[in-house]
Amino acid sequence: MLNILHRLDVTRRLGMRFRNQRELSRLRTRDTPASSAIADALHAVLTKTVSSEERRWIDRIEAIRRELRASTQPLQFMDYGAGSPAENRNAEEMYEGKEVTIGIAEACAASKPPLWCLLLFMLIRKMRPAHCLELGTNLGVSAAYLSAALQLNGSGELVTLEGARSKADLAARNFLRLGLSRVSVVVGRFQDKLDEVLTRQDRIDFAFIDGHHDEHATVDYFRKIIPFARKDTVLVFDDIAWSAGMKRAWRTISTDKRILFAVDLGLVGLCVVGEGEILGSPEQFKIRI
Repeated sequence: MLNILHRLDVTRRLGMRFRNQRELSRLRTRDTPASSAIADALHAVLTKTVSSEERRWIDRIEAIRRELRASTQPLQFMDYGAGSPAENRNAEEMYEGKEVTIGIAEACAASKPPLWCLLLFMLIRKMRPAHCLELGTNLGVSAAYLSAALQLNGSGELVTLEGARSKADLAARNFLRLGLSRVSVVVGRFQDKLDEVLTRQDRIDFAFIDGHHDEHATVDYFRKIIPFARKDTVLVFDDIAWSAGMKRAWRTISTDKRILFAVDLGLVGLCVVGEGEILGSPEQFKIRI
């Protein structure tokens, strides 16, 4: 029985690898800077190909993640997000927030796992964006990956938004420990701070939208960000299958006529902004990592 299950698992993995290679080849045939950079980033993640210099940064960030996961300290904050899928908070409840006390280790467990952080890192390395935005700093793990990639690039800035002051302060300390100088944290509700940040940034080349897993809020953030996007801006949406509402939000965003093409990675979605509205529907890709 175990031998049969092993053979089935091998067959499944080989099938997934074949489908991924086919989709990557199809992505490369678009022959645009954005499609080539995304294909290169995905290939690096799938093959776990990193340089020694990149590995040193990753190891330093992961050492801090391990410290956070081992912490026994409590963390008190106002949660302005959607909570869990079962909570079904309404817009008013999310805006007012909910006072929460959890351990730092538990908060860290909500950070993106190393593989997904590597994807963010490689997207920045390959695309070399100048103006980057993150919604949902948490303890700063994903922002550290983004900022480290900018530091290696030698150009670009990241602004990361966090609703909880205690989380933002801890993240800022982590950035300082790592010597990351291309990241700044803005504290406040996304609804209150996003417009101000976008106006100040004036243009967005890369955005990672996380931290508020609500259908209407996610679509609203997309609609606010896209006027500040340029051709080939990459928008990354986390937890696109987190709930029925988030699945609907992803369908709405990935089929918007201002999107040139979209890549469904299962848990995460990538959208590349076009130049004005396209004719027809955005091309869709599906890759699993």
